[in-house]
Amino acid sequence: MPRTVKCEAKDYRQLSKEWDALALERDRQIADGHDLSFTHVLVPTALKLLTGADLRNVLDVGAGVGEFTRELSTLSDHVTAIEPSRESIRIAKRNCSSAPNVTFVANTLEGATNNLRNQKGTASTAVMTLMSVPDLDLFAERLAAVLQRGAPFVAIITHPWFWPRYWGYDECKWFRYSDEIYIEAPFSISLRKTDIRTTHIHRPLETYLRSFKKHGFALDEAVEPIPSLALQKRYPSQWKYPRFLGLRWKMES
Repeated sequence: MPRTVKCEAKDYRQLSKEWDALALERDRQIADGHDLSFTHVLVPTALKLLTGADLRNVLDVGAGVGEFTRELSTLSDHVTAIEPSRESIRIAKRNCSSAPNVTFVANTLEGATNNLRNQKGTASTAVMTLMSVPDLDLFAERLAAVLQRGAPFVAIITHPWFWPRYWGYDECKWFRYSDEIYIEAPFSISLRKTDIRTTHIHRPLETYLRSFKKHGFALDEAVEPIPSLALQKRYPSQWKYPRFLGLRWKMES
């Protein structure tokens, strides 16, 4: 099988099985310091976008193995970590064992909405999560239902324009920037490769903006983080363009 391929649409059950298989390796990548982008780009960008937010009750959607959740727990009165991968959430509970203010929900946001309505979030985060959401409109609708008016939603995603160029599949015959495309490939970071195949969903930027606007979110800020030149020396190659996009919406309705 080619390393990067277009594939059929997948549901949360299928996607969660992939992340179950990856969870232990993902935890190692972060804990060993091999994921430079997570530690030095994604986390700082998300935290900067949360500056000034009411962090009394934060919903961390797609908490993964819990490393960012643990960061949030030091700033928030309470964090609800929502993650459908059972193996990821098992590791996340261990990583957050010293954070009694974290509650774990082994579910998707869409599946957990009814249980989250009673105490709406004052803020929400989704770090590298939206590319694994099969129905973005439904996600935005359900997120709107569990956030207070005025609450910020901070998301970090792979850059819709530059990520395909970074991995080289922008030249594939099946790729069109304007299409929603399920893409399967071995999960790899700059300093560590794996043979564990995972799926992400490419969407043009306008799809993200349209879906959240439709459900009452106003885009407040967008950032394209690029590491310092000193940090880039630790990568195998220099960044020619941003690989990630940070977005902050505000729940207005």
